[in-house]
Amino acid sequence: MTGLEDLNQKVIIVVTFTGVLLLIWWYVKAQLAKTTDLGTRGHFRHIESKRLAHASVLSLFEVNNKKVLVLQAKQGASFIDITDTSGTGRNDHV
Repeated sequence: MTGLEDLNQKVIIVVTFTGVLLLIWWYVKAQLAKTTDLGTRGHFRHIESKRLAHASVLSLFEVNNKKVLVLQAKQGASFIDITDTSGTGRNDHV
């Protein structure tokens, strides 16, 4: 009978340990979802990407109603805000 009691004790320990790990994982996942919720609160949208010479990529994104041009190269990335706020750009009413 002591073998059966040892087995029951080991099963209870494994189930408890697994439950604690699942609770910790769920808590960390919930905290990360709060801090990195860019897709719903930040209005982030990819518009277009083009591959250039020498493994560079030119991408156009819209972030919070601003257009951002991103140049990704081997040395790093550069960001430029190209939003036209002056009103002298395109005229869509013509």
